[in-house]
Formats: sequence, C-alpha cells, structure tokens
Amino acid sequence: MNNFEEITKNPETLGAFLRGLPVIEAPWDEEFQRKYCAGCGKVSCDDGSPCPYEDKRNNPLWWLSQESEGTQRA
Repeated sequence: MNNFEEITKNPETLGAFLRGLPVIEAPWDEEFQRKYCAGCGKVSCDDGSPCPYEDKRNNPLWWLSQESEGTQRA
C-alpha cells in the first residue's frame, strides 16, 4: 500500500491527516467561516467562551462531508 492509499482508505483517516498539516488557512476554514462565523452572534472568538460550532471548527472531516461546489482550489 502506498502513502496515498493509506491516507485515503477512509474519510476519518484522510481528515486526521489533513488536520495534522501545519497550515495557516485551509479550505475547510474558509467554508467554516462562510457558513458559521458570518451568522454567529459572538462579538469575538477570543472572549474565552467556547465556539458554538466547535465540532466543525478546524475540522477537515466535516469539510470533506460537504457537497462539492465543483470548483477546484489551488
């Protein structure tokens, strides 16, 4: 089994791999901000209270389960 086959054997493994990448901004962050941050009533994410959407925040597995919009990202 090669590395591609190993990390793509199921969505959970791929999600864990993607979450471990040291990236500043990823496609799942942009989608999360668009879907959840825009309508969130919190004034600041740095106020010490938990994010109401923490299960989706910085979560590539959540993003992988979303319908594709048919666009390719560079």
